[in-house]
Amino acid sequence: MIETTENSTIRLAFERLRGLVPASDEPALVDRMQAGSASAADWEAAGELLLRSDPPAAAALLEIACRQWPESVVLHYLFGNASRMSARSSEAEVALRKAISLDPAHANASISLAHLLREQGRMKALAEVMLASWHHLPRSLENDRRVLSFLCECDRYVEADSLVAAMLIAHPRDAFLLRRAGKIAMILGRFDEARQHLRASLEVDAGQAGAWLRLALAHRFTDADDTDFQLLDAASKKPDLDNEVATAIGFGLGKALDDLGRFEEAATVLTRANAEWRRSHLWDAGAWQQFVNAQASKPIPEHTAVAGETIPVFIVGLPRSGTTLVESLLTRDREVRGRGELNWIAALARQLGPNPSVSMLASAAEFFLSQLCQDDESPRFIIDKNPLNFRHLGLISAMLPNAKIIHCRRHRRDVALSLWSQHFAHEDLAWTYDFSDIGNYMRGHDALMAHWQRTLPQPVFQLDYEALVEDADGTIVDARSFLGLEAKPAQSDSRQTLSIATASVWQARQKVHSRSVARWRGYQAWLAELLDIPEH
Repeated sequence: MIETTENSTIRLAFERLRGLVPASDEPALVDRMQAGSASAADWEAAGELLLRSDPPAAAALLEIACRQWPESVVLHYLFGNASRMSARSSEAEVALRKAISLDPAHANASISLAHLLREQGRMKALAEVMLASWHHLPRSLENDRRVLSFLCECDRYVEADSLVAAMLIAHPRDAFLLRRAGKIAMILGRFDEARQHLRASLEVDAGQAGAWLRLALAHRFTDADDTDFQLLDAASKKPDLDNEVATAIGFGLGKALDDLGRFEEAATVLTRANAEWRRSHLWDAGAWQQFVNAQASKPIPEHTAVAGETIPVFIVGLPRSGTTLVESLLTRDREVRGRGELNWIAALARQLGPNPSVSMLASAAEFFLSQLCQDDESPRFIIDKNPLNFRHLGLISAMLPNAKIIHCRRHRRDVALSLWSQHFAHEDLAWTYDFSDIGNYMRGHDALMAHWQRTLPQPVFQLDYEALVEDADGTIVDARSFLGLEAKPAQSDSRQTLSIATASVWQARQKVHSRSVARWRGYQAWLAELLDIPEH
């Protein structure tokens, strides 16, 4: 018999279960469970039912069930999920690993464990779980897509890359896998391979907007006879493509025409693509101004005591101002690690609200540091280069008082043109499809940065893109000195496994050049509204 009188948690769990089980079934099921005569299937059914509405109650009963039925994969899996949902992470991990040890091909247990590890920032462990799961799963297109997608979603591109060849042997004509393979190869800097996969993907399914964009971003066009240029040009003339795909092709073709120096044609194509997208993705300039005013009117929160050996580095500014290039140069030092563009700061700002307590800030800081540091290595400096973090520098200052902040600046018309020439397809960047919106956003950026300069206790290092491309060594020496690193230029042996997943994926891997300086001048005859953007 299951003793309930001495354990109020278990007693309440049974009471909760009685209220959930249909009246016709409840007495027999609950009575059997309390009497100790219920089957494993009974406990599984009860656990699934409670898990939907009361995870702590489900965890209390499933813990008993796992002791009674230690070889039940389902019970350990359910107990792991109930414990995870009840903030009992250690017990959740033990239970989920037990389920996997009993059945290595239990895909849902591996996914649940991977999500738990992701919440803790244990990305290396997450990748190990997913790789092991894939090797035990039955070979199927659904399983291959699921594993590859999850690894990419978690930015584990090296591990995802290790599976691609086998997946494509099994499914050589699957457009989804081919597109993913192209993205992975591109992010890891293998651009010729990326283009091959992307072309193959589009041969199977020409309706993939992302594949068209990446095909254009994978190299610099130097000849109108380029195969990819011909593909983009031909695709742009097809009348039966949906709006999203046609827009992506337009941005891709505009980029190719720009590479070829055909600026009038590029301006025409990009004007059409921007207008098409903006028509259904309007941006609220008033809401942006309200946000800027609210940020500038509130004091910096009292800072936390959270600190450690790792120093967070935030590279901020307007997108397309050189943040990816700066990160790629700084991470050539083994004391510096780049995490790309994390989305946690904005998410934490929403969760914390306008007036977080010190304890809330401390909890948020610990969570963010777990996502930043992860479990694959522990360098001294770790970079989050999400440029839009400039919106929340007050929160960053309060959460992470030892943070270092680098603000990238670039000639405004070059930034505006570069933004307008890219297809970001993200609500945070809905302002990039019209020069008037871009100008309004820039003014808000300037006001916030001026405010942070006056109020932040931490200094902000100002890094100009034009200075960087003119004297990369000298500029990086200054940036390294600001961080507290030895004042020396970036080393030439950059990491082979550096992952770059932004629109700068190709440019950031090239030698530093000045081709993009004063690029706007090539368009001034064709884009009169560009001249409304202040030069500085």
